[in-house]
Amino acid sequence: MTSVTFPVYLDGKAQPTPGKHPFTVPTKALADAIAAEWQAHKKFAPSKMPLTSLAYTAIDRIHGQEAQIIEALLVYVDTDTLSYRATSSETLAQRQQGEWDPILAWAGKKFGARWEVTSGVMPLQQPKALHDSLQKYLQTLNAMRLSAACLLASGLSSLALALAVLEKRVDAAEAFRLSRLEEEAQAERWGRDADSDGRAQRLKDEVLTAERFLRLLDAP
Repeated sequence: MTSVTFPVYLDGKAQPTPGKHPFTVPTKALADAIAAEWQAHKKFAPSKMPLTSLAYTAIDRIHGQEAQIIEALLVYVDTDTLSYRATSSETLAQRQQGEWDPILAWAGKKFGARWEVTSGVMPLQQPKALHDSLQKYLQTLNAMRLSAACLLASGLSSLALALAVLEKRVDAAEAFRLSRLEEEAQAERWGRDADSDGRAQRLKDEVLTAERFLRLLDAP
């Protein structure tokens, strides 16, 4: 990873990753934030050290495997949450249209290809031009940004929203809210469930962490 220049010092010493690679990151801000996680917890605990986890993933699992990672991300093109509109509630369908269409319109303009939408759950195959354009964009991302992109796409069930966060079109909190319009509509109708809310909060925390990771990558 030739662009990575800042070693992460743990207990005053430069340490390797679990995969025995040099533990270095692109910015001092990210290195300092990761070191702070270690100072707080001393021993690696993925759930408590999310920035470390993202960096480890980039270095040990993504670097050198970018093509395979991009291929996995492109699966979200045809399954993107924003493409599938509700059929059981006209109110929800209208809300999805009003809040999701601007994101897809932005993505269409940004990447030069239309993102199609459908009602129901039948699979929708997006245009080849969209796949090709998004592939070219993802190929411009380094391993660190791809690590964050994977976490965003998974947490949001949406590559369109992940790209909107990557490109600072929306912040992560807003992207997460948009990704859960249907779940929130169900909660409003049937009542909240503590287990579901707990899972949602964990997903939100992951999405917010990915955004923080990206901002630290942009810092001096």
